[in-house]
Amino acid sequence: MQEKGSGLLIWIALTLAPSLAGVVSSIIVFEPLLSPVYRAFLLLLPTLYLWYLFLLDLLRERHFSGEYVLMGLVGLVTLIHGFYFEGLILMLLYSLAEVIEEAAKRYARRKLDTLYRLVPSKALVEKDGLIESVEASKLKPGDVVVVRVGEGVPADGVSIGSGLVNTSLVTGEPYPVAVNPGDFIASGYINVGRAPLKVRVLRSPSESTLQRVIRLAMEALEEKSRVERIVEKLMKPWTAVAISSFAIAYIILDPLKAIPILVVACPSAFIITSASATAYSIAVLASRGVVVRGGSVLEKISEIDTIVLDKTGTITIIGSLEVSRIKTPAGLGEEEFKAITASLAAASTHPISRALAQISKTRVGVKNVIEIPGRGVKGVVDGLEVIIGNREMMLDHGLKVVGECGEEETAVYVAVNGSAGHICLKESIDPAAAQILRAGGYELVIASGDREQRVKAVAKALRIEKYYSNLSPEDKITLVRNLKAKGSKVMVVGDGVNDIAAMAAADAGVAVGNIDAVVSTADSVLLRGVKQLPLLLRAAKTYTKTLKISLATPVLIKTIALTGGLTGALPLWLVALLGDDGATIAGLLTSTTLIASNIQKRVS
Repeated sequence: MQEKGSGLLIWIALTLAPSLAGVVSSIIVFEPLLSPVYRAFLLLLPTLYLWYLFLLDLLRERHFSGEYVLMGLVGLVTLIHGFYFEGLILMLLYSLAEVIEEAAKRYARRKLDTLYRLVPSKALVEKDGLIESVEASKLKPGDVVVVRVGEGVPADGVSIGSGLVNTSLVTGEPYPVAVNPGDFIASGYINVGRAPLKVRVLRSPSESTLQRVIRLAMEALEEKSRVERIVEKLMKPWTAVAISSFAIAYIILDPLKAIPILVVACPSAFIITSASATAYSIAVLASRGVVVRGGSVLEKISEIDTIVLDKTGTITIIGSLEVSRIKTPAGLGEEEFKAITASLAAASTHPISRALAQISKTRVGVKNVIEIPGRGVKGVVDGLEVIIGNREMMLDHGLKVVGECGEEETAVYVAVNGSAGHICLKESIDPAAAQILRAGGYELVIASGDREQRVKAVAKALRIEKYYSNLSPEDKITLVRNLKAKGSKVMVVGDGVNDIAAMAAADAGVAVGNIDAVVSTADSVLLRGVKQLPLLLRAAKTYTKTLKISLATPVLIKTIALTGGLTGALPLWLVALLGDDGATIAGLLTSTTLIASNIQKRVS
C-alpha cells in the first residue's frame, strides 16, 4: 500500500470528500431526484484516483497494488451499471479505512515524537569560568554542560558533580537516581536535584542515547511485518483469483451480488491490523528504552528457546565492579596512577573501563585513543604512553605481566611508559538477577572470554548450569552454530564489540548498552541492561499472539460478509461496512487493546 504522508489531504479531497458528499446528499434528498451526472461525477473522482495511484505505484515504484485494482474495478462496475449510491458507500467506507491506517501510523510516530521534546534545543556550556548558551546540536565531546533543575540532559556524558536525576523517560525507572562524579548520564535524563548538574559530554547529541532510540525506532516503523510481506508477495495471484471469481459470479449471479467478492478480497484489514500492531508495539517499547528493529524481529524473538549471555558488562553490569587491590607500576604513586588510569578509561565505553574511570576524580589530557576489541584500550595520557587491558593486550605489546589477582577477581593490567601494574576488580551480582534471567523457561548459557573460575562463580550465583569460559569471538560463533545445528532457536545477548559476530550468527541478537558497532548489528537494544530481557521476551510473545487473534477477527467478519453478499441476505452497503471497514476496525481495536493491556503493563 502506498505511503501517503503529506498526500493524505489529496486522498481525502479526491476519495473521502466526494463519496461522503454523494452519500449524505442521497440520504437527505430523495435519491431519484438527484442528477445522475452529479452522482456519477462524485463516484468517478475516487475511481480515477485509485487507478492513478495504481499506475503511479506500478511505473514509479515497480509495485503491484492489487488493492487499488480491486477497488478501482468496484468503482467502474458500479458506474457502468448505475449503482451510484452503492458505489459511493463502498468508496466512502474504503476511504475511511485508509484514513484509519494513516492515523494509526501517525499515532505511533507521535508517541516517539514526544521523546524528542525531552531533549532541549539549547544548552548551557561552561568554558573558562563563563557560561554560554549554544545550540544543543552543536555540542561536541569534551564540552561541559550545565543542566539546570528541571531541564533535560542534551547529550550523553559523565557527571562532574553529585546530584539527582529522573531517568524514567529513558529507562522507565519510577524513582529518581542519585549520581556521583564519573557516573554515566544519558541524554533525556532530567535534573531533579536541588542544584544545577554539570555533565562532560561524551557523544554528540545525534549519537546519544535518546536520539538514537528514537532514530532506530523510527526506522523500525518502516519495516514490514511478516503478514505485510506475505500479502505483498501473494498480491498478484490473489488479485487474479479475486477478479476471476468476480467474473464467474458476475455471469452466473448478477453484478450487484458479484461486487462483494471484490470488496471482501481487499487485504487492507490484514495490512492495517499488522502494521498498527507492529507500530504500537515498537513505540511502547521504545518509550521505555527498548529498541526493536521491526515486527519481524519480534516474531523471531518469540520463537527463541535458547539464550546465550555474555558475562562481563551483560550479566555483571546488573551489579557492580569494585576495585579490591591496586599494584602501581614502578616509579608511580598510587594517586597519580589512579588519575592516569581513570583519564584513559573514561574515553572507553567498556563496562570495566567505566568502573576504572571512577577510581579517581582527577582528569588529565588524553589523546590518540585506540580501543582494541577483546583486548583493551591505549592512548597518550599527559604525554605518557598508557595501555589498559588484559594479559593478551600486554603480551601483544611485548610487556611483562607482574602479579596476579584472586580466582574470583578480574585482573586489569595498566602499563605506563612500558612499566606494568595491575588493578583487581571484584564482580558483584544482584541477587535478583537469577530470578530475572530464569523467568520464562528458556535454556540459558553463559559464554565468556573470562577465566573459568570467575565464569563458574557467576554461573553458580545465577544457577545457570551451562557455561563456557576463555572464548574468543570465533569460539562464540562456533558455539552458536553448534546450538543451532541441534535445532535450537538461539538469541545472543552481549554488550561488546567481541559479541558482534556471534549476534550475527544467531537467530536474534540483543545489545546491552549503547556501543555504536554493537547497537548497529543487534536486532534489539536494552538500554537498562539485561534485566529488561524478560520484558522483551514477553512483549514478543504478546505481539505474535495478538497478531494471530487480531488477524483471525477480520477473517471471520469477511467470511460472514461474503456469504451474506453472495446469497443476497445482506445489502451491499452492509457487506462493504463489514467486509472492509468493519473487519479493519475490529482487527485494529483487537490488536491495540491486547497490546495496551499486555505489553504496556509488562514493560512499565
